[in-house]
Amino acid sequence: MEPTSRRLTNKYSAIAAVISFVTQPIPGADELIVVPIHYAFSVSLTRRRGVPLRRAPWLQVSKIIWGGAAVRLFANFTLGLVPVAGLFSNAVTAVALTEFLGRYLDAALSSKAPPPAVSLRAIRDALRSPRRARSAQRSWLRIRRAVRESVPAPTPG
Repeated sequence: MEPTSRRLTNKYSAIAAVISFVTQPIPGADELIVVPIHYAFSVSLTRRRGVPLRRAPWLQVSKIIWGGAAVRLFANFTLGLVPVAGLFSNAVTAVALTEFLGRYLDAALSSKAPPPAVSLRAIRDALRSPRRARSAQRSWLRIRRAVRESVPAPTPG
């Protein structure tokens, strides 16, 4: 990830985490606020990379944002019942989703090939506990490999 993309991802991760932490006592409120923040992050990252907004993979970005909101809402109803754990798990899942979105969008905008499809399983794995961080890293390797393999090799001319 480029340094400018990394800084932007960190900035929006912090914003999403703070908002999720503060609004956690109200079920679903943080998802309603974080979803527009993720769209703003996607637009900002696309513009920073100098890519026209029409070229961004909006279908996959929407899958990540809304699928992540659904997974986070489900996690809210399970961990949100534990007083302190709910606050922190909500913030951690907001950061994880923003990170997942940033990495995916950065990889998709770096390649000229169409971006690979995102599954709900990949989103769920990215938002799971730190024990699952390795499997999330492996999924990023698969995404990068799929993007590289889908780019046709230049023909000598």
